[in-house]
Amino acid sequence: MRRRLTSEAVRAAAVTTVAALAAAGLALPATAAPPPTAAPPAAAVVARPVDAAAFSAPQRVRLITGDVVTLPSAGRPMSVTRSPGSRSGFSVVRTSDHTYVVPSSVRSLVGRLDLSLFDARALAKRPAATPVTVTYDSTSTPTAVPGVSITKRSGRTATGVVTAASSAALAKALRTRSAASVFRGVSGITAAAPTVRPTFPMHTVKVRLVGAGGAPVEGLVILANVDDMRKAVTFGVAIGGEARVSIPTGHYQAAAMFGDETSSGLVVRPETTVTGPTTLRIDTRAATARPSVTTPQPTDTSFASLDVNRVDAKGYGSLSLGMLSFGDQPLLYSPVAADEVVHGTLDSGYAHIGTERGEPATPSYQYDLGAAFPGSLPSRIDLSPAPSDLMEVTHSYLGSTNRSHLPALVENGISLPSGNGIGVGFQRTVPSRLTVFSGGSEGVTASASYTASYDWETNVGSEYLTSAERPVVPGSSRTEEWNRRPSHPSILRSVGPFPVCGACLQDGYLSLVLPSFSDNDPNHWGLVDDPARVAWTVSSGGKVMRSSTGPLVDFLELPRGTAPVVIQHRETMKRLGFADSTTTTSWEVPRTAGGRITGERCLDGVGPCRSLGMLEPLYRLPIGTSGGMTAGRHTGTLTLAPYLSDTSVTSLAVDVRYGSGPWTTVPWHRTGPTTFTLDLTVPRSGGPASLRVRANDSASSTVSQTITRAWTIAP
Repeated sequence: MRRRLTSEAVRAAAVTTVAALAAAGLALPATAAPPPTAAPPAAAVVARPVDAAAFSAPQRVRLITGDVVTLPSAGRPMSVTRSPGSRSGFSVVRTSDHTYVVPSSVRSLVGRLDLSLFDARALAKRPAATPVTVTYDSTSTPTAVPGVSITKRSGRTATGVVTAASSAALAKALRTRSAASVFRGVSGITAAAPTVRPTFPMHTVKVRLVGAGGAPVEGLVILANVDDMRKAVTFGVAIGGEARVSIPTGHYQAAAMFGDETSSGLVVRPETTVTGPTTLRIDTRAATARPSVTTPQPTDTSFASLDVNRVDAKGYGSLSLGMLSFGDQPLLYSPVAADEVVHGTLDSGYAHIGTERGEPATPSYQYDLGAAFPGSLPSRIDLSPAPSDLMEVTHSYLGSTNRSHLPALVENGISLPSGNGIGVGFQRTVPSRLTVFSGGSEGVTASASYTASYDWETNVGSEYLTSAERPVVPGSSRTEEWNRRPSHPSILRSVGPFPVCGACLQDGYLSLVLPSFSDNDPNHWGLVDDPARVAWTVSSGGKVMRSSTGPLVDFLELPRGTAPVVIQHRETMKRLGFADSTTTTSWEVPRTAGGRITGERCLDGVGPCRSLGMLEPLYRLPIGTSGGMTAGRHTGTLTLAPYLSDTSVTSLAVDVRYGSGPWTTVPWHRTGPTTFTLDLTVPRSGGPASLRVRANDSASSTVSQTITRAWTIAP
């Protein structure tokens, strides 16, 4: 007999390491990690937790250079948005604990600019103001430092913070000046925590990075212990062509990232043995291979990403090295054959995003391509898809740049079967349309997200929407409409590699995933930027099981009996340039309403289970991009979608009122079991419209939804 579900999943310990950042070599602590937690007995049924962060506004981290890194979450990979006017490419190093994103504009100064300034995951913990320590060359060096707001100085040392305003100032300075001139007189800036000292016997290793004629090359050096990465994953900065690091005995992967704003390079030596103090030589001339891409329509190469992933021989640690290039920057690398990898495993992946040629601001089409290479980094990477190899998605982005005075931010991404994924963000005026053609290796997935208004200066936006990663289906096509009003809570629908049930019952437990601020595409969901704008309560039989704020993502034990589930939800949408709108929704759903489900969508990933047959209102109303509807008679549609069940709507009432006027009935006629046409009459004058919908279905499930300021009367 199946055991009752528990509210937390039992997870094996993730054995990873934290970088202890030092000036010349940045070694991970060599203390032993705890053993993995024992797995539960085979008979146990464990509920898989859903990360509420997937339904909150994206974590966008401003680097000191003003470039923006959007951290990955369910349904969206990491993406990078360059600061306006930037010509940088990026070096990316990812471990289980850290994501370092280093712009090429300052790569030559890494060391003086500590790597901790570029650890996006650490910076996300202090997004508003990152405290830093500044060291000057002398006591007479001017106090002001681009990128830092100085709060206190004593002699050659000062403390300060990196803010949105200070990073924006540095970004503007780097448009016209070199990094060396901008930071003249500054010997160091760091946001690092105290260094953790290793306990293994350590050896000093000199790494010499050379180029043409043996000339020294500056760059970033990474050594990873491929026996056991708990012992060491070490970063060094080659200054004058030499880096020094301290590491224990073992087998290592040695790699170097180098280049500037005109090109990027990656050299990987998969196997190197260290038995004592030694000197390693890495020749950048080994980076001779360059990916090739040909698309059916002409494009400008807007973005390219090459990732190399290594897992150690014990399976305890992993390291991902990535190079990101923009525009026409060449991306060069040294191939690694499968038989060169002895300890652990290696795989690689390449992603390319190209936009319509000659249309840098508002392209009408874009190609998102990705390829995975298990076991090697091949000498030849060539992506040349035919039109029939691609999936075509036409996105319509609704909003009003004219009204908000801010561009939108559109982010599209490609994820590879290896787990790597990357996206890129482009600012554009809206409303507009973009057709994205996606393709590549088997198992590649595509994702998209949209922020209707985004202020780069402050790193603040409004109307955040996203979709789950979806498998690329060659030869298929579809359309997606983003940000169609009015917004409302939705019920998550399982898509592709994101098999989560939005409302499911199993063995007396209830799982709910109800994103807020969603538009009217059932495959999109809204993201909460301020938890105080969302409040909800879940009860049954008069007992409140949970009452909270923020995204409604929860796992609850139901009271005994058969009383229906009652959910009350209230959200207030912020739109830059528009008045707030509030949506209040109440559901009352019998536990027997819904359909039978098996497989990954169930709480335990196996099933069987049942969906909770909630009714979700979806609207298609003729609301303009400025949020208004002109006076006169209009036709709209309303769908009351039962969640994963086949019930039909048995009663419906739709009402509207303008300002503080009376509620008036909206005539409707049925076009299907759950679909209706609405006959809307908009007066010549009056306040903002409020819309109210009340419905029941054949399983006695009910919904009541009221939306204030659903639209205004357009002139």
